[in-house]
Amino acid sequence: GCVQQAKGYCCFNSMLARIINEQGRPQLSVFGPTGGWGEANKPECRGLTPDEFQALDFQRIDLSEYFDVVQKDLDAKIQASQQNITNSIQRRFQDIQGVPAN
Repeated sequence: GCVQQAKGYCCFNSMLARIINEQGRPQLSVFGPTGGWGEANKPECRGLTPDEFQALDFQRIDLSEYFDVVQKDLDAKIQASQQNITNSIQRRFQDIQGVPAN
């Protein structure tokens, strides 16, 4: 016999939306304990209604994946800003002293 396997996927417009849906849907009875994702040939990818979103217990949602990405991006932006500020201060100090900028 032939065995066929299929996979279905739901796409979300952000990492945060995916995390909230993955971990929040099982909290809501309308989706069932597994999150109600449907079958591979007919996935159920709808988002949460405002009432469903309000019913979520965010203490049960692990946002560490999201915070790791935000923190990494933030660290890079802070370093770039610090360098820009340092360069601006050095240029201003050189202007005040009459030293030509490089």
